Amino acid sequence: MRAVIAGVLAGGLLASPAFAQSSSGTWNGLSDRFQIDTGYFRINADTVLRYNGEQGSGDVDFENDLGIDEQADTFWVEATWRLGRRHKLKLGYTKLDRDRADYTLQRDITWGGETYDAGLSASTSTGSDILGGYYRFALFRNDRFEIGPTIGVGYLWLNARVQATGTVSGPGGSQSRSLDERASTGSITGAVGGFAQAWPAKRLTVYADYLYIKVTPEDSEASVTDWRAGANFYFGRHVGLGAEYKHYQYSYDRGILASELGGEVTYEGFQLFVSFLF
Repeated sequence: MRAVIAGVLAGGLLASPAFAQSSSGTWNGLSDRFQIDTGYFRINADTVLRYNGEQGSGDVDFENDLGIDEQADTFWVEATWRLGRRHKLKLGYTKLDRDRADYTLQRDITWGGETYDAGLSASTSTGSDILGGYYRFALFRNDRFEIGPTIGVGYLWLNARVQATGTVSGPGGSQSRSLDERASTGSITGAVGGFAQAWPAKRLTVYADYLYIKVTPEDSEASVTDWRAGANFYFGRHVGLGAEYKHYQYSYDRGILASELGGEVTYEGFQLFVSFLF
C-alpha cells in the first residue's frame, strides 16, 4: 500500500505539464525544480494507546507502563517539486519502530480486552509509518522570500503488540499466565496551515511551517499537529547540508464502545540530512 500511494503521487506529478514548464533558474544559480532531503532523525516519542479498553482506564503509556525507550534513531526522506512559480509539492516518509523485552509491569493494564497484571514480564513492540504530502501556494514570492498557505494529506500506519508471561497470586492461589495481544490500524490524515521560506544569503535558506486540523467523525475525535523549522546550507550547486526541528502529533479518540486501536502518538526531535538539488 505504501509503494502504491507513493507511486501514484509521483507519477501524476511528473506527468503534469506544469512540472515540465517550471523554471529551474534562480537568482543564486541553484536549481529549485526538484529536491531530495534524506538523513538521520533523533526522535523523542510519546505513545499512549488504547485497544479494546475504556477511555482513561484502558490507556496504556508505552514509555512509562511498558518500559519502551522514549528516544530512538531512525531515517526519513522527503522530495520537493516546484510545479510553477507559486506552486510547490512535497512528499515525505518517516518510519519509527521500537521494542522492549522482559520488562516487569508495575501496574495492571488493560490491552486487547485482557488484564495484564502487575508483576508479569512483558515484551512489547510498536511501530508507525507516516507518509505525508504537502501542497504549498506562495501567496507572496520574490527571489529571496516566499510565504503562503499549506494543505497536507497523508496516511499513518500504526501497530502495537504486548506479550506477557509469569505467575500472579490471587484468592484462589497462584496462577501462570501467558498473554499475547496485537493490533494495527491505518488512517488517512490531513491538516491545513502555512509556510515561510527565506534566503538570507546565496547559499543559505531558512524555513518554517505549521499545520493543524481537528475533526469529529461519528463518535470519534481526530487531530493532527505538524510543524517544523530548519535551515539548509548549500556548499555546491547540487549538494547541501541541513538541520531542522520536527514535531508531529496524531490523536484518535474513539468512542467508549469501540474495540479498535486508538490513542495518541507524538514524536519530535532534530533531523540532520543531506539535500540534493536537481
